[in-house]
Amino acid sequence: MNAVLPWHSATVERVLQLAAADKLPNALALTCAPGWGHEQLLSSVALQLLGLDYNRPVTEIAHADFRWIEPEGAVLKIDQVRRINDFAAQTSQVGGRKIAAIVDAHLFNTNAANALLKTLEEPPPNTHLLLATPYWGKLLPTIRSRCQRIQAAPDHAAARAWLTAQGVDLSDAEFAEYGYAPLTARDAHQVEQVDMTAWLCGLPASSLEDATAQVLDMDVVNWLARWYRRILLHLQGVQIPQCVSAAKSLLIFADQLLDIRRQIESSNAANSRLLVEQLIVRWVQMQRKQSK
Repeated sequence: MNAVLPWHSATVERVLQLAAADKLPNALALTCAPGWGHEQLLSSVALQLLGLDYNRPVTEIAHADFRWIEPEGAVLKIDQVRRINDFAAQTSQVGGRKIAAIVDAHLFNTNAANALLKTLEEPPPNTHLLLATPYWGKLLPTIRSRCQRIQAAPDHAAARAWLTAQGVDLSDAEFAEYGYAPLTARDAHQVEQVDMTAWLCGLPASSLEDATAQVLDMDVVNWLARWYRRILLHLQGVQIPQCVSAAKSLLIFADQLLDIRRQIESSNAANSRLLVEQLIVRWVQMQRKQSK
């Protein structure tokens, strides 16, 4: 359940070497690109630092010197930080080292981040705060400045081999469509089973309601990201059959697509159905105009 993902091995080993040399930072930020498993990286590092190797979800592990903190809803809240601070102030009860592992650290609200600063800056001896995020730039500057960052580099060969072992067989173009992110590709393959190219080719003949419903049944933000990348692949020569739009028109549409994706991702008030319908209608109109 907590096995190290193959492309994380070097990063985990690097952290363990720091610990063995008594050079492990008290505040450490573990980062990797979205879809490359920042949560799994955090779990692997935290459990191995404590000598734990449980074959069950990390959230079910009870250990006196370990805390696993993840967002409650959409943010990390100040009450969670207070519990982290209380834990940091305690004496180690088992092995001399305490680990607080914080998932999605970019989701600290301002009050929570401010409440954590003192513990990050002056943590008690043998207390280590491990933060994980795929969005280093979204961390508040006050948090970034107090953490040593270790970035896990992507390894496409290891990712492709792992995907194959998971029963996910993708072409190079399909892998690119998922942003070369192995976990994104695996998760989408398990639940979506909708081919982007076939979906785009079928839009002129599909009803707007049916085409929109297909998107809304999936991870809309991820689907729009795939659509955007499929356009880029088309412009690079991996063509979408029946797509006759000029490059300029496609790039303008791609900008609109990204803008709508940001709206849906960042606002609970965004009407996903209406926005997706707008994109579908615009795409179909664009193809018909160019074909005349």
